[in-house]
Amino acid sequence: MYVCVCNAVTERHIAQAVEQGARRLRDLRASLGVAAECGRCASCAHSCLRMTLDDSTAQCAAGDPGAYSLAMEA
Repeated sequence: MYVCVCNAVTERHIAQAVEQGARRLRDLRASLGVAAECGRCASCAHSCLRMTLDDSTAQCAAGDPGAYSLAMEA
């Protein structure tokens, strides 16, 4: 789903940004341009960011070694 129409950012882009170290909306703005234009996407982008971070933490707790390094950086 598109989160930021102005910059064509999808949920998948946000998940990839989290994998690359994004932890705050400020990080998404810097790397993807989220909320840099009209700002209407800010709350949705923040929700997607939180869900992605929560999912990676849950995977770590479940013993998924692929999520371990991501969750440890949070």
